[in-house]
Amino acid sequence: MAMPAPTRQNREQFVELSSLAVFSAIAEERSLTAAGKKINLTQSAVSQILKSIESAMGVQLIDRSARPLRLTLAGIRFHTYAESMLSEARKITTSVRESARTSLPKIRLGSIDSITSTFGPHMVPQLQGRAEQLTLRSGINATMRDALLAREVDLIITSDPFDAEDHLERHEICRDPLLVVTPSEYPHLSLDGLKGLAKQLPLIRYSRRSSLGVQIDIHLRRLGLEPADRFEIDTSDAVLSMVCASPGWAVSSAICLLQARHFIGKARATHLPGPTATRRIYLIARQGEHGDTPRQVAQICRSVMQDKLLPEISLLAPWLDQDAFNIALDIQDHASSSKYSVKER
Repeated sequence: MAMPAPTRQNREQFVELSSLAVFSAIAEERSLTAAGKKINLTQSAVSQILKSIESAMGVQLIDRSARPLRLTLAGIRFHTYAESMLSEARKITTSVRESARTSLPKIRLGSIDSITSTFGPHMVPQLQGRAEQLTLRSGINATMRDALLAREVDLIITSDPFDAEDHLERHEICRDPLLVVTPSEYPHLSLDGLKGLAKQLPLIRYSRRSSLGVQIDIHLRRLGLEPADRFEIDTSDAVLSMVCASPGWAVSSAICLLQARHFIGKARATHLPGPTATRRIYLIARQGEHGDTPRQVAQICRSVMQDKLLPEISLLAPWLDQDAFNIALDIQDHASSSKYSVKER
């Protein structure tokens, strides 16, 4: 049967998946009547669908003069593509139905090092039961931001809200009070005592590449302290190790102290003199891409902080006011709020 030359409009038509299923039945049964019985359509309906497919393609796909029916060369090629598309469609259906049975789909989570080692052991079991697949990455704030913007992770937990970045949703998890860490033989310090200590021992700094390092420098300047640069280190373990070994002193945070708790005994944590200073911990995601998942994960983090980490921190630093952690907050938009908080006490 000669087919009319296809027009531009016909060439741009798409064949529906249901029509592909009809053609697949024809190719398998080699009979319009048998194909109709297989898919519960009349012979005339099958014939009409076949004609519409051939019209859209602009070529003859079935040799109707042969008995049983035979695919033309174009029909063989079309049948191959039809089977491939039908197979992919079935995979989509299966995948969507499976995801509907999962509270959370795949989660690629990035977090700063102090959060990974403290929250991680408690958080992962809760997420595993709610996620089809869970991937964790760790690093500094800037690395996590770059991974989020490059779509290498879906959610990040950081101490920087990245307010300069648009189209992000931010959930505040808690605040993390800053504190002083000294060798164990040093007592609790007043501001004058801290200034005296700064003249005796070197400051073991967190790297200025980190948000925590920058925040600590800001607070020390507010206290009138600008210790000389001697040591600048990336991780809490290394900072507390240097405090014990140098000896030296450092400003750290409650969560970082928990991360390096094995040094307690050789080092002492005390109040940071002056106004209470905290860093803020956020869960951040690309806005509107993950439904309710960011809020749910942020709430899991708050529960971990309240139920698991605060009791451990209280053992290490019983003098810390638990209200300073401000766990109940859930802030979506805080462009007007600082990532660094100072409160007179």
